[in-house]
Amino acid sequence: MQLSRLTWVGFVLLLAIALTACGSGSTPEPTQNVDVIYTSVAGTMVGQLNDQQTQTAQAIPPSPLPSPTTIDTFTPQPILPAAPSVTPFTINTPGSVVQPTIFTGGTPGSTGAGCADSKFISETPPADGTQFSKGENFSKSWSFQNTGTCTWSNSYSFGFQNGDRLGGKEIVISRSVDFVLAGQIKTFTVQLEAPISAGHYKGFWQMRTPAGGSFGSRVWVDIVVK
Repeated sequence: MQLSRLTWVGFVLLLAIALTACGSGSTPEPTQNVDVIYTSVAGTMVGQLNDQQTQTAQAIPPSPLPSPTTIDTFTPQPILPAAPSVTPFTINTPGSVVQPTIFTGGTPGSTGAGCADSKFISETPPADGTQFSKGENFSKSWSFQNTGTCTWSNSYSFGFQNGDRLGGKEIVISRSVDFVLAGQIKTFTVQLEAPISAGHYKGFWQMRTPAGGSFGSRVWVDIVVK
């Protein structure tokens, strides 16, 4: 090892100095300062030691620096389309199902006459196009609701308007028990008779004010005589 070699060199130098000091009969040479020798030897040893460390450091390859950590690339998530809006629906509770109203013998609309107005509600047979024998008697009823603000009192009536009368007579309200308050429903039944001639017959009927003005829904009777 380099350190042992330096030690050996130092030893040899010390030995040479000792032999010189013990020389026979010769005029002694000036004694060298031992401290200077030690300092020189030590400097030589330190220099060689530094050279050894430098060579050792150069022989050891530098440790490689760690590779930088790769940062994952952010991938944007696809934008999903908005969910289609959903139309809410209503669930009918038991007993609350509303049946469509079918008007076959009257107009659903109404035409008011001042405070008087009416709405067709229902009718009884015969249905439109029912066949009758010549001169056969029958009856038909219609129900109306008072949708105006006036009471159907004295002289309000339900009567024939135009078309085929079929023997029907006007029904006049005359008794207080027959008065129809606003919002109430009243049924009128007309006695009719089929003509004595074969053919198709249709007559229209409507509510009337005491002054004779027609108002409200208009209804009809439609039969065939064979």
